[in-house]
Amino acid sequence: MPIDAAEFDAHKDVGTIITQFLCRNSDKGYSAREIAQATGIAETNVNNAMLKLGLSDLASAIAGKRKKFRIEDVTINGLTYYRCVSQ
Repeated sequence: MPIDAAEFDAHKDVGTIITQFLCRNSDKGYSAREIAQATGIAETNVNNAMLKLGLSDLASAIAGKRKKFRIEDVTINGLTYYRCVSQ
């Protein structure tokens, strides 16, 4: 079933919301669950957005495009944490 434009835009902006949250709080790393709790986005949607952001960063690196920031991740004891890093 198709979705309306407002729902499309809301889901499209999930990556932006997450990126803004991480860059405003770049002094710490956050798990998908913590990001979900802070932003009100479902944890599944956070995980999907982080995968897309990672692929986007990879594509930009391959293309030689520099961004002002990138999202780094680290896995500790099976839990992945994300953090915004200025470039």
